[in-house]
Amino acid sequence: MAEQRLPVVDGDDGAWGEILNQFIEKEHYNTGTDNAANGGHKTITIRPGTATAGTAPLKFSSGTLLSSPEAGAMEFNSDTLYFTITTGSVRKTVATYDDSSGATGDMYYRNSGGVLTRLPIGSSNNMLKVSGGLPTWGDVTFNTATKTSNYTVTTSDTVLLADAASGNITITLPAASSSSGYRFFIKRIDNSGNTVTVQRAGSDTIDGATSQTLDLQYTSITVVSNGSNWYII
Repeated sequence: MAEQRLPVVDGDDGAWGEILNQFIEKEHYNTGTDNAANGGHKTITIRPGTATAGTAPLKFSSGTLLSSPEAGAMEFNSDTLYFTITTGSVRKTVATYDDSSGATGDMYYRNSGGVLTRLPIGSSNNMLKVSGGLPTWGDVTFNTATKTSNYTVTTSDTVLLADAASGNITITLPAASSSSGYRFFIKRIDNSGNTVTVQRAGSDTIDGATSQTLDLQYTSITVVSNGSNWYII
């Protein structure tokens, strides 16, 4: 391709058209086809880039954002690329991530700064958990605790071992309405003559009853909520 410049006044006789076309194509490729639906403007296609430095077909320079977002605008500021949508003219951040160390199975989540962060794939049989408000991988384990006095179950519990050696114990279930789908395992581990009672919350029922009793050592009960009541399974 010839040198891309504007024609020289009083020069370039007979070559103005070619020189102007070369200059126009410096910025974009012209298909040469008029588009009547676009007021006669021609469709343009950005040329493909190459591996050579400085030949990127489209390159943004960091600058100040518009004081008011404008629909269709693309803006680049510091390390963030923005695009403004039509509905409400809301400026959106174009999500990006560093894939230089990525691997098959990795996951990405939004951190507190709004940046996509890589979570490397876990090990076999791991499950995705939440810790400190962030996703993490963990083993499939049950939260297990021993209770020696009255206790109200929370949705963080899974297995409760009731030890009534020092006195009667009442284990109160959480409200079924706020625990739909939750399952709890409650087992008595002492052999005293004291009582271990699994009690409902409010007007809930446990298999139609207000409570269930674990009379003997190593007896247990597993309950699940359907959002209205508790059922033994």
